[in-house]
Amino acid sequence: MKRIFKIGALALMTIIGTSSCNDFFDAIPGEQYDLESTVANRQKMEQYLNNVYQHVPDETMERYDRQGRSGIWTTGSLEIDITWDFNHGKEWVSGATYASSSWINYWYIEYYKGISKASTFIENVDQCVEATANERKTWKAQARALRAYFYFMIFRSYGPCVILGEEAIPLDTPISDLLKERNSVDECVDFIAGEFDKAAEDLPAKYDGANLGRMDKGTCKALKAKLLLYAASPLFNCNPDYAEIVNTDGKQLFPQDKSKEQGKWDAARQAYADFFTEFVPAHYTLYTITTPGGNTDFYESYRQVTSGVVYNSTNKEQIFVRLADHDYRAYETTPYHRDFDDTSLKGGMGYGVPQETVDLYYTDKGVRIVDDVDYKEYTGVPSSADYGWSGDYTDPVVSDRIYFKSNSNMTLKQWANREPRFYADITFNGSTWLNDGTNFGKITTDLTVNGNSGVNPGGHDAPTEGYGMRKMASKNGRSGSNRHCATLLRLADMYLGYAEALSACGQYGQAMTYVNAVRARAGIPGYGNNGGSDVNGFNYLTYPENRNDVDKRIRRERLIELMFEWNHFFDVRRWKVADMAVGDNWIYPSYHRGGEGGEIHGMNSRASSPQFFEKVVTEIRTFDKRHYLFPIPDADIRRNPKMVQNYGWTPSE
Repeated sequence: MKRIFKIGALALMTIIGTSSCNDFFDAIPGEQYDLESTVANRQKMEQYLNNVYQHVPDETMERYDRQGRSGIWTTGSLEIDITWDFNHGKEWVSGATYASSSWINYWYIEYYKGISKASTFIENVDQCVEATANERKTWKAQARALRAYFYFMIFRSYGPCVILGEEAIPLDTPISDLLKERNSVDECVDFIAGEFDKAAEDLPAKYDGANLGRMDKGTCKALKAKLLLYAASPLFNCNPDYAEIVNTDGKQLFPQDKSKEQGKWDAARQAYADFFTEFVPAHYTLYTITTPGGNTDFYESYRQVTSGVVYNSTNKEQIFVRLADHDYRAYETTPYHRDFDDTSLKGGMGYGVPQETVDLYYTDKGVRIVDDVDYKEYTGVPSSADYGWSGDYTDPVVSDRIYFKSNSNMTLKQWANREPRFYADITFNGSTWLNDGTNFGKITTDLTVNGNSGVNPGGHDAPTEGYGMRKMASKNGRSGSNRHCATLLRLADMYLGYAEALSACGQYGQAMTYVNAVRARAGIPGYGNNGGSDVNGFNYLTYPENRNDVDKRIRRERLIELMFEWNHFFDVRRWKVADMAVGDNWIYPSYHRGGEGGEIHGMNSRASSPQFFEKVVTEIRTFDKRHYLFPIPDADIRRNPKMVQNYGWTPSE
């Protein structure tokens, strides 16, 4: 047993140059654990499994990327411009990341560590006779699901990877046999999907309470569907750009057989159908809040389900979460708020939101800003007709909720009459701060150059674009340790993934049914071509019934609904639109050039009103085709002659 463990770790060290399982045995100061004593003890085996769970990322620690295994998925996408230069997302968008960059191998290594730990656990858990047979079966299934999840996390960032397998490696195995080549996309997807299925057989339908955050059957089935959605998407499915990425023996890593292209979409659609049939609404439902009068509170429903604070049994939308005890996200989403002597009101809003992202949100009619005749655009410094508001601007459902106060020069008229998700996600100049239960009452956030949260008082704790990320801010402030969770998968994601798969299979009306469920909770009209109104009484919006136009609406809905939830980075890549030359007014505005690259825009945050409202270039970014996937770390390429590099990445850099 001990020999199997050691050669398993050695194999992984040979492949990726790191140890793994010993991390657990050295984790407790003064305690000397080894595999044999751990396997013999029920409590230690449970601790070991919990250690495997530690490789699930806490994405809310992204400011200090790589802590908590968090990624660069928000700071490295067009969603955010982070003011703190120590974040590697900043380096990534500048184009200064190479295959030899010191940090690019981090997730590659960390997830293989998790895979190795999970495999060791699976190999040995049945030796723990102190645990019941049912406990061992459930623990093994959780470890199997975690291992599949870690492979998926590698796959979505680095593409097809090395599947290590389960079998113990004999001690006399030649080193040359331990150097493995990359498996193909299809092999990776088949293996991961099969592991999710196998794990699901031995897991309960849904965990809750003290077991929240553990792998259950619902999570396995949902993650399998999302995996198959990725596999069907253009990045991985018959992508001609990757046709020449082959192993040293000529094996093609990215599928090119067009006769099988549609079959990938059919498989994704079926996986989503299986999930919805078994789990919705039996175990999962979209989260909603109703007012005392019985109306849906659209703003609060969306705000709460995405806040990372509501993670109890009342929230049946969450499918997979990572719990955390820190206030990093609260700090990042709370403005500087100079002169307010209350720490719950003061933060470092270094997560600036580009104008391109702000302009994605619909108006209250549920249409794009370019389709709303009442939305007025301007150039340069706007006239007084474009800013100010004669009275307090309030929520149409909850009248005492003030989005911004009456003013003459604080707010653009463009920020009125927007959909509820806009007010839940974005802090703009003149907006009323979320936490209004302090001695200071309703606080107005001023992001102009000398305002209470502007550049002069805040420095790097003020958003360069004059807009800040509000999503996941704590309504109760950030005093002390506010427990959050990183919601890694929720039901709205599944609705929109299913819609995407249905559209790819020509089922446009059914696809829009799932989009409409998300829009109904957001408080905007649904789509329909047969007249009538949706569940909220809004008249349906008509749409062209073809895949191109249906996909545009699904993708736009996904970008808005899942904003800042670590999906945009991967979605625009799997759709193969991240290098879009000129914005299409669905994914990127028409004034934006270069997809995830090019000039990004915002308010003139180094000026006072009205010059503040001039929309200016705030940063220039780099994106080219090689940035669709991370490079395989250069050290691994050099160590293993069988390992081939991803498209566009060269060792000379």
